[in-house]
Amino acid sequence: MSFTGIAVPVFSQADPAQPEAAITTVRVTGLKRTKLRTAEEPLRRFIGTAAAALDADEVKAAVLDQGILEPLSVSIEDNIKDNIQDTIAGDESKGKTLVVEVREKWALFGLPVFFAGSSGIAAGAALFDGNAFGLRHTIALMGLYQSGSWLAMAMYMAPAGGPGHFGWTLATIFNEGELRHSGANDETLRRFDQRFIAATFSPQYQISDALSASWKVSYLNTMLLDRGSPLDAPDSGAQFIETGPELSIRKTGWDGYLLSEESASLKYRLTTDIGASFWHSVAVQGVYEKSLVPGFRLSLRGGGLWKPDAPPLQENGPNETGVNLLPTSFSARHYAGLSLGLEKYLYRFSFGTVSLLGAGQAVYSDGPLSGSRFDYG
Repeated sequence: MSFTGIAVPVFSQADPAQPEAAITTVRVTGLKRTKLRTAEEPLRRFIGTAAAALDADEVKAAVLDQGILEPLSVSIEDNIKDNIQDTIAGDESKGKTLVVEVREKWALFGLPVFFAGSSGIAAGAALFDGNAFGLRHTIALMGLYQSGSWLAMAMYMAPAGGPGHFGWTLATIFNEGELRHSGANDETLRRFDQRFIAATFSPQYQISDALSASWKVSYLNTMLLDRGSPLDAPDSGAQFIETGPELSIRKTGWDGYLLSEESASLKYRLTTDIGASFWHSVAVQGVYEKSLVPGFRLSLRGGGLWKPDAPPLQENGPNETGVNLLPTSFSARHYAGLSLGLEKYLYRFSFGTVSLLGAGQAVYSDGPLSGSRFDYG
C-alpha cells in the first residue's frame, strides 16, 4: 500500500490473516548527501507499531521535524527475509517495512549579508550548513561590520540522534562597538562602547522522543571602551560565568502544509560575576499550534523571564518570552509575554515554506531603565 500527496489518512485495516503485523524495519530512499542512519533515526520510533494503526501524517511530521528532508511518499511493504536491516523479535516473514521516499532540502548557504535599520547599515558575509557531513549537524559562521562595530560568530551543533543519545553545541562570539539599550518605542535609554567575548558549551541528552535535557556553561567578558558618547553606562566591565540546566518537551504534527508543534521548556541559570556576587534567573516558554483546517492553523505562544538581581550588563532582551512585540534592543530584568495568531500557508519551495501570519501580542516588562510597563499590539 502506498500513500502520496499532502493529506494522508490513517493506514487501512491490515490483512485479517496477519492482524498484528508490526513494523519491524524502516527504509529511506532518495538520499544524496544525508547519511542513511541520520535519515532513519526519527523513524525508529515506529518499529513495533502495528502497520494497521500507523498514521502517515505522523511519519511525515517526524521526517520534517529534522529540517533537512521533505517526505514525498510513505508506504508499507512486506519484509523480504534476505533484505532485513533492523528487526524485532518474532517471525521476520510476518513483519512489515516502513518505506519513506524523501527529497533533501537546501541546507548549505553561503551569502553576503546586508541590511539597514534604526542603528544604521550593516554588511558582511555568512556561511550556514544545516546538514554538515550529512549528519544533520549545524555549522554557522558570520562576520558583520556596522558603523565602527564588528561582529564575528561561529557555532557548531551536533544534535542528539534519538532517545538515549547525547548531543552538544559549541559557540563563540566577538563583538566590538556600541551597545544600545532602548525603550518600547526604540528610544535610546542606555548607550556605551564595549568589547564583548563569549564562549558557550552545552551538552544535551535526549531522554525520549519528546523529552530532552541540557546543561549550559558560558564564559562572558565585557570590557568598556573609552570612546563615543556614553549614556547611563555601567561603572565598569565585568567577567561572568553562567551555568544551569534546561528541560524541554516537544512534539510535532503535520497537516500536509504546515509543521505544527506543541512544546514547553523550563530553564534555570546561575550567573557569577567573577570576584563579586551571583544571581539566579528562571525562564519558561511554551508553544501550542493546531491546524483548524489543513494549511490554516492557530498559533499560541508565551513565555516569561525572572532575573531580579541582574546588573545592566546582564539584562535581557524580549526574545526570552518568544514574543517579538518589543524592539530587540529593549532591556529589562523581568518579562511575561503572550501571542495569539493565525497562520495561512501560501507556497512551499525546496528550501522552505512561505506563509502569512497575523497575531495579537501583549508583554509585561520590568527593569531599571523603563520601569514596569504593559505593551500590546
